[in-house]
Amino acid sequence: MPEYLPSGHPYRTRRLPKCYRDELPPIPLPPVINATELTPPPTDVFTDALNTNGLPAIFETQPDDYGVYRQYSYSLPSYTPNEYASFSDLCNSPNALGNESTTEKPGWLSAFTSSTHTTTEKNPFSPFLNATTFRLMSWFGSGSNVKSISELDRLVKDVILADDFKKGDLDKFSATREAARLDSYQDKESPIFSPADGWIERSVQIPVPAERVKHTSEETAPVFEVPGLYHRSLVGVVKSAFQEPVAAKYHIAPFKEFWRPTKDDPPERVYSKVYSGDTAIAEHEKIRSQPRPCTLETVVATIMLWSDSTQLANFGTASLWPIYLFIGNLSKYTRCKPTSFAAHHLAYIPKVCLHMMTLLTMF
Repeated sequence: MPEYLPSGHPYRTRRLPKCYRDELPPIPLPPVINATELTPPPTDVFTDALNTNGLPAIFETQPDDYGVYRQYSYSLPSYTPNEYASFSDLCNSPNALGNESTTEKPGWLSAFTSSTHTTTEKNPFSPFLNATTFRLMSWFGSGSNVKSISELDRLVKDVILADDFKKGDLDKFSATREAARLDSYQDKESPIFSPADGWIERSVQIPVPAERVKHTSEETAPVFEVPGLYHRSLVGVVKSAFQEPVAAKYHIAPFKEFWRPTKDDPPERVYSKVYSGDTAIAEHEKIRSQPRPCTLETVVATIMLWSDSTQLANFGTASLWPIYLFIGNLSKYTRCKPTSFAAHHLAYIPKVCLHMMTLLTMF
Protein backbone atom coordinates (compact mmCIF):
# COMPACT_ATOMS: atom_id res chain seq x y z
CA MET A 1 0.00 0.00 0.00
CA PRO A 2 1.16 3.54 -0.58
CA GLU A 3 2.21 5.70 2.33
CA TYR A 4 -0.84 7.87 1.84
CA LEU A 5 -4.31 7.29 0.38
CA PRO A 6 -5.40 9.50 -2.51
CA SER A 7 -8.59 11.50 -2.41
CA GLY A 8 -11.62 9.37 -3.19
CA HIS A 9 -9.99 6.13 -2.05
CA PRO A 10 -12.64 3.87 -0.39
CA TYR A 11 -10.47 3.44 2.72
CA ARG A 12 -9.62 7.13 3.12
CA THR A 13 -10.75 8.60 6.45
CA ARG A 14 -13.25 11.41 6.05
CA ARG A 15 -14.16 13.92 8.75
CA LEU A 16 -16.86 16.57 8.68
CA PRO A 17 -15.84 20.18 9.21
CA LYS A 18 -15.88 21.22 12.86
CA CYS A 19 -18.95 23.40 12.42
CA TYR A 20 -20.96 20.33 11.30
CA ARG A 21 -19.82 17.92 14.02
CA ASP A 22 -22.32 16.93 16.66
CA GLU A 23 -20.23 16.64 19.80
CA LEU A 24 -21.58 14.68 22.73
CA PRO A 25 -21.92 16.49 26.05
CA PRO A 26 -19.04 15.93 28.47
CA ILE A 27 -19.31 13.37 31.22
CA PRO A 28 -20.78 15.13 34.27
CA LEU A 29 -18.22 15.50 37.04
CA PRO A 30 -19.08 15.31 40.72
CA PRO A 31 -18.53 18.55 42.66
CA VAL A 32 -14.99 17.77 43.88
CA ILE A 33 -13.56 20.72 45.75
CA ASN A 34 -10.75 22.56 44.01
CA ALA A 35 -8.52 22.95 47.08
CA THR A 36 -6.01 25.27 45.41
CA GLU A 37 -8.55 28.04 44.92
CA LEU A 38 -10.66 27.65 48.07
CA THR A 39 -11.29 30.02 50.92
CA PRO A 40 -11.60 28.07 54.19
CA PRO A 41 -15.29 27.28 54.88
CA PRO A 42 -17.03 28.57 58.01
CA THR A 43 -17.45 26.27 60.99
CA ASP A 44 -21.24 26.23 60.65
CA VAL A 45 -22.39 26.24 57.04
CA PHE A 46 -26.04 26.69 58.07
CA THR A 47 -25.51 30.07 59.71
CA ASP A 48 -24.54 33.39 58.24
CA ALA A 49 -20.89 32.87 59.20
CA LEU A 50 -17.94 34.64 57.63
CA ASN A 51 -14.32 33.60 57.35
CA THR A 52 -11.36 35.48 58.77
CA ASN A 53 -11.27 37.87 55.79
CA GLY A 54 -14.92 38.84 56.27
CA LEU A 55 -15.96 37.12 53.02
CA PRO A 56 -18.18 34.05 52.56
CA ALA A 57 -16.46 30.79 51.70
CA ILE A 58 -16.48 29.86 48.02
CA PHE A 59 -16.36 26.27 46.79
CA GLU A 60 -15.25 25.69 43.19
CA THR A 61 -15.67 22.43 41.32
CA GLN A 62 -13.21 21.03 38.83
CA PRO A 63 -13.80 22.27 35.24
CA ASP A 64 -15.22 19.81 32.72
CA ASP A 65 -13.92 19.10 29.23
CA TYR A 66 -15.23 22.46 28.00
CA GLY A 67 -13.68 24.46 30.85
CA VAL A 68 -17.00 25.06 32.64
CA TYR A 69 -17.02 24.96 36.44
CA ARG A 70 -19.30 25.99 39.28
CA GLN A 71 -19.06 28.11 42.39
CA TYR A 72 -21.07 27.29 45.52
CA SER A 73 -21.31 29.54 48.56
CA TYR A 74 -20.69 28.25 52.08
CA SER A 75 -20.96 24.53 51.29
CA LEU A 76 -21.45 21.94 48.59
CA PRO A 77 -24.89 20.35 48.20
CA SER A 78 -25.40 16.85 49.55
CA TYR A 79 -25.86 15.58 45.97
CA THR A 80 -25.96 16.87 42.40
CA PRO A 81 -28.25 15.34 39.73
CA ASN A 82 -25.51 15.57 37.09
CA GLU A 83 -23.68 12.69 38.72
CA TYR A 84 -26.50 10.35 37.69
CA ALA A 85 -27.42 11.94 34.36
CA SER A 86 -27.67 9.88 31.18
CA PHE A 87 -28.51 10.54 27.54
CA SER A 88 -32.14 9.70 28.22
CA ASP A 89 -32.24 12.76 30.49
CA LEU A 90 -31.32 15.00 27.57
CA CYS A 91 -33.34 13.65 24.66
CA ASN A 92 -36.22 11.41 23.61
CA SER A 93 -34.18 9.19 21.32
CA PRO A 94 -35.37 5.65 20.51
CA ASN A 95 -31.80 4.47 21.18
CA ALA A 96 -32.05 5.82 24.74
CA LEU A 97 -35.29 4.08 25.66
CA GLY A 98 -33.40 1.46 27.62
CA ASN A 99 -32.19 4.15 30.02
CA GLU A 100 -35.51 5.95 30.23
CA SER A 101 -36.54 7.00 33.71
CA THR A 102 -39.27 5.17 35.53
CA THR A 103 -41.12 8.44 36.09
CA GLU A 104 -43.02 8.10 32.82
CA LYS A 105 -46.77 7.88 33.08
CA PRO A 106 -49.35 6.04 30.94
CA GLY A 107 -50.72 7.40 27.71
CA TRP A 108 -53.61 9.71 26.99
CA LEU A 109 -56.24 7.27 28.28
CA SER A 110 -54.76 7.31 31.79
CA ALA A 111 -57.24 10.03 32.78
CA PHE A 112 -60.08 7.53 32.30
CA THR A 113 -58.41 4.59 34.02
CA SER A 114 -60.15 5.10 37.34
CA SER A 115 -63.45 5.62 35.57
CA THR A 116 -63.03 2.40 33.59
CA HIS A 117 -62.48 0.38 36.75
CA THR A 118 -65.55 1.83 38.43
CA THR A 119 -67.98 1.26 35.56
CA THR A 120 -70.50 -1.50 35.57
CA GLU A 121 -69.85 -4.88 34.04
CA LYS A 122 -72.40 -4.08 31.33
CA ASN A 123 -70.08 -1.60 29.58
CA PRO A 124 -66.52 -1.64 30.97
CA PHE A 125 -65.28 0.48 28.00
CA SER A 126 -67.21 3.66 28.87
CA PRO A 127 -67.40 6.36 27.54
CA PHE A 128 -67.32 4.41 24.26
CA LEU A 129 -70.13 2.05 23.35
CA ASN A 130 -68.07 -1.11 22.98
CA ALA A 131 -64.57 -2.56 22.91
CA THR A 132 -64.31 -2.16 19.15
CA THR A 133 -64.80 1.62 19.11
CA PHE A 134 -62.60 1.90 22.21
CA ARG A 135 -59.70 0.15 20.49
CA LEU A 136 -60.14 2.11 17.27
CA MET A 137 -60.23 5.51 19.02
CA SER A 138 -57.31 4.52 21.21
CA TRP A 139 -55.25 3.69 18.13
CA PHE A 140 -56.27 6.94 16.43
CA GLY A 141 -55.27 9.06 19.42
CA SER A 142 -51.90 7.42 20.04
CA GLY A 143 -48.62 7.13 18.14
CA SER A 144 -47.56 9.64 15.52
CA ASN A 145 -49.77 12.30 13.99
CA VAL A 146 -49.09 10.96 10.50
CA LYS A 147 -49.91 7.27 10.23
CA SER A 148 -47.28 5.20 8.46
CA ILE A 149 -46.99 1.63 7.19
CA SER A 150 -45.82 0.47 10.60
CA GLU A 151 -48.82 2.20 12.18
CA LEU A 152 -51.09 0.40 9.74
CA ASP A 153 -49.52 -2.92 10.74
CA ARG A 154 -50.12 -2.01 14.36
CA LEU A 155 -53.76 -1.27 13.58
CA VAL A 156 -54.24 -4.72 12.11
CA LYS A 157 -52.36 -6.63 14.82
CA ASP A 158 -53.51 -4.68 17.90
CA VAL A 159 -57.06 -3.76 16.86
CA ILE A 160 -58.56 -5.76 14.04
CA LEU A 161 -57.05 -9.08 15.08
CA ALA A 162 -57.87 -8.55 18.77
CA ASP A 163 -60.12 -11.19 20.33
CA ASP A 164 -62.82 -8.67 21.35
CA PHE A 165 -62.87 -6.79 18.03
CA LYS A 166 -66.26 -7.10 16.29
CA LYS A 167 -66.75 -5.84 12.78
CA GLY A 168 -70.50 -5.49 13.28
CA ASP A 169 -69.98 -2.79 15.92
CA LEU A 170 -68.65 -0.48 13.19
CA ASP A 171 -71.76 -0.50 11.01
CA LYS A 172 -72.75 3.01 12.11
CA PHE A 173 -69.35 4.20 13.33
CA SER A 174 -68.61 7.94 13.17
CA ALA A 175 -65.28 9.35 14.34
CA THR A 176 -66.86 12.77 14.88
CA ARG A 177 -69.60 11.33 17.08
CA GLU A 178 -67.16 9.26 19.14
CA ALA A 179 -64.86 12.28 19.58
CA ALA A 180 -67.83 14.36 20.78
CA ARG A 181 -68.78 11.56 23.16
CA LEU A 182 -65.27 11.67 24.63
CA ASP A 183 -65.33 15.48 24.91
CA SER A 184 -68.63 15.54 26.82
CA TYR A 185 -67.92 12.55 29.04
CA GLN A 186 -68.49 13.14 32.73
CA ASP A 187 -68.10 10.50 35.42
CA LYS A 188 -69.72 11.57 38.69
CA GLU A 189 -68.20 8.66 40.61
CA SER A 190 -64.64 9.40 39.48
CA PRO A 191 -64.49 13.03 38.26
CA ILE A 192 -61.42 14.30 36.47
CA PHE A 193 -61.12 17.24 38.91
CA SER A 194 -61.48 15.11 42.02
CA PRO A 195 -61.37 16.80 45.47
CA ALA A 196 -59.26 13.85 46.60
CA ASP A 197 -56.52 15.14 44.26
CA GLY A 198 -56.71 18.62 45.79
CA TRP A 199 -58.95 20.28 43.19
CA ILE A 200 -61.20 23.12 44.40
CA GLU A 201 -64.11 24.52 42.38
CA ARG A 202 -64.93 28.21 42.66
CA SER A 203 -66.81 30.95 40.86
CA VAL A 204 -65.21 34.15 39.64
CA GLN A 205 -67.04 37.47 39.63
CA ILE A 206 -65.96 39.92 36.94
CA PRO A 207 -67.10 43.61 36.97
CA VAL A 208 -68.38 44.29 33.46
CA PRO A 209 -68.23 47.78 31.90
CA ALA A 210 -71.44 48.90 30.21
CA GLU A 211 -71.45 51.00 27.07
CA ARG A 212 -72.51 54.65 27.61
CA VAL A 213 -72.97 53.97 31.34
CA LYS A 214 -70.75 55.63 33.93
CA HIS A 215 -70.14 54.07 37.33
CA THR A 216 -68.53 55.75 40.30
CA SER A 217 -66.54 52.61 41.18
CA GLU A 218 -66.17 48.96 40.28
CA GLU A 219 -68.43 48.03 43.18
CA THR A 220 -71.42 49.64 41.46
CA ALA A 221 -70.69 48.04 38.09
CA PRO A 222 -72.70 44.97 36.99
CA VAL A 223 -71.06 41.68 37.90
CA PHE A 224 -70.78 38.66 35.66
CA GLU A 225 -70.23 35.39 37.50
CA VAL A 226 -68.19 32.68 35.80
CA PRO A 227 -68.62 29.28 37.44
CA GLY A 228 -66.41 26.24 37.06
CA LEU A 229 -62.94 27.55 37.92
CA TYR A 230 -60.88 24.59 39.14
CA HIS A 231 -57.63 25.22 40.97
CA ARG A 232 -55.24 23.57 43.42
CA SER A 233 -53.30 24.92 46.37
CA LEU A 234 -49.94 26.34 45.29
CA VAL A 235 -48.20 24.91 48.36
CA GLY A 236 -49.88 21.55 47.77
CA VAL A 237 -48.67 21.41 44.17
CA VAL A 238 -45.07 22.21 45.17
CA LYS A 239 -45.21 19.64 47.96
CA SER A 240 -46.53 17.02 45.54
CA ALA A 241 -43.81 17.87 43.00
CA PHE A 242 -41.05 17.24 45.55
CA GLN A 243 -42.58 13.86 46.41
CA GLU A 244 -42.39 12.56 42.82
CA PRO A 245 -39.47 10.40 41.61
CA VAL A 246 -38.31 13.16 39.25
CA ALA A 247 -37.49 15.26 42.35
CA ALA A 248 -34.23 13.30 42.55
CA LYS A 249 -33.12 15.38 39.55
CA TYR A 250 -33.80 18.73 41.25
CA HIS A 251 -30.81 20.98 41.93
CA ILE A 252 -31.20 21.74 45.62
CA ALA A 253 -28.54 24.47 45.80
CA PRO A 254 -28.04 27.34 43.32
CA PHE A 255 -24.58 28.11 42.00
CA LYS A 256 -22.67 30.41 39.72
CA GLU A 257 -21.30 28.90 36.53
CA PHE A 258 -18.13 30.10 34.80
CA TRP A 259 -16.26 29.24 31.62
CA ARG A 260 -12.49 29.50 31.28
CA PRO A 261 -11.05 28.22 27.97
CA THR A 262 -7.50 28.03 29.35
CA LYS A 263 -5.82 28.70 32.66
CA ASP A 264 -4.44 31.98 31.31
CA ASP A 265 -7.84 33.34 30.23
CA PRO A 266 -10.11 35.24 32.64
CA PRO A 267 -13.32 33.38 33.59
CA GLU A 268 -16.62 34.36 32.00
CA ARG A 269 -19.98 34.04 33.73
CA VAL A 270 -22.42 31.58 32.13
CA TYR A 271 -26.17 32.24 32.36
CA SER A 272 -28.25 29.30 31.18
CA LYS A 273 -30.39 27.97 34.05
CA VAL A 274 -32.80 29.33 36.63
CA TYR A 275 -30.79 27.91 39.50
CA SER A 276 -27.58 29.55 38.26
CA GLY A 277 -29.02 33.07 38.16
CA ASP A 278 -28.48 35.88 40.65
CA THR A 279 -32.14 35.91 41.75
CA ALA A 280 -32.12 32.25 42.84
CA ILE A 281 -28.76 32.70 44.59
CA ALA A 282 -29.91 35.84 46.42
CA GLU A 283 -33.14 34.18 47.57
CA HIS A 284 -31.25 31.10 48.72
CA GLU A 285 -28.85 33.24 50.77
CA LYS A 286 -31.76 35.22 52.19
CA ILE A 287 -33.55 32.11 53.44
CA ARG A 288 -30.49 30.26 54.74
CA SER A 289 -29.27 33.31 56.70
CA GLN A 290 -32.44 33.37 58.81
CA PRO A 291 -32.12 31.68 62.23
CA ARG A 292 -33.84 28.31 62.48
CA PRO A 293 -33.63 25.42 64.94
CA CYS A 294 -32.86 22.59 62.48
CA THR A 295 -29.63 21.89 60.58
CA LEU A 296 -31.22 20.50 57.41
CA GLU A 297 -30.25 21.83 54.01
CA THR A 298 -32.03 24.93 52.80
CA VAL A 299 -33.80 24.34 49.49
CA VAL A 300 -35.58 27.11 47.60
CA ALA A 301 -38.18 25.98 45.08
CA THR A 302 -38.17 28.23 42.03
CA ILE A 303 -41.66 28.38 40.53
CA MET A 304 -42.33 29.00 36.85
CA LEU A 305 -45.92 29.65 35.71
CA TRP A 306 -47.31 29.38 32.19
CA SER A 307 -50.77 29.70 30.68
CA ASP A 308 -52.04 29.27 27.16
CA SER A 309 -55.09 27.86 25.43
CA THR A 310 -54.60 24.15 24.86
CA GLN A 311 -56.29 21.81 22.42
CA LEU A 312 -56.82 18.63 24.40
CA ALA A 313 -56.63 16.20 21.48
CA ASN A 314 -55.99 15.97 17.77
CA PHE A 315 -59.16 13.95 17.29
CA GLY A 316 -61.68 16.18 19.11
CA THR A 317 -62.78 19.76 19.64
CA ALA A 318 -62.34 19.95 23.42
CA SER A 319 -60.04 22.71 24.66
CA LEU A 320 -59.15 24.31 27.97
CA TRP A 321 -57.13 27.25 29.26
CA PRO A 322 -54.85 25.72 31.89
CA ILE A 323 -52.28 27.29 34.18
CA TYR A 324 -49.14 25.16 34.41
CA LEU A 325 -46.54 25.18 37.15
CA PHE A 326 -42.93 24.14 36.54
CA ILE A 327 -40.21 23.67 39.14
CA GLY A 328 -37.17 25.65 38.01
CA ASN A 329 -34.83 23.44 40.04
CA LEU A 330 -35.12 20.89 37.24
CA SER A 331 -32.79 21.11 34.26
CA LYS A 332 -34.39 22.67 31.20
CA TYR A 333 -33.34 19.65 29.13
CA THR A 334 -35.39 17.37 31.38
CA ARG A 335 -38.17 19.89 31.91
CA CYS A 336 -38.79 20.28 28.17
CA LYS A 337 -39.14 16.53 27.59
CA PRO A 338 -42.85 15.62 27.33
CA THR A 339 -42.12 12.20 28.83
CA SER A 340 -40.76 13.76 32.03
CA PHE A 341 -44.24 15.12 32.92
CA ALA A 342 -42.61 18.14 34.55
CA ALA A 343 -45.69 20.35 34.07
CA HIS A 344 -48.00 20.41 37.08
CA HIS A 345 -51.60 21.50 36.55
CA LEU A 346 -52.37 24.39 38.88
CA ALA A 347 -55.71 25.70 37.56
CA TYR A 348 -58.14 25.55 34.66
CA ILE A 349 -59.77 28.77 33.51
CA PRO A 350 -63.32 28.25 32.17
CA LYS A 351 -64.58 29.80 28.98
CA VAL A 352 -66.76 32.90 29.22
CA CYS A 353 -69.99 33.02 27.23
CA LEU A 354 -69.67 36.20 25.17
CA HIS A 355 -73.41 36.23 24.39
CA MET A 356 -74.33 36.40 28.08
CA MET A 357 -71.79 39.15 28.72
CA THR A 358 -73.22 41.16 25.81
CA LEU A 359 -76.71 40.92 27.28
CA LEU A 360 -75.41 41.95 30.69
CA THR A 361 -73.73 45.10 29.39
CA MET A 362 -77.00 46.27 27.84
CA PHE A 363 -78.57 46.84 31.26
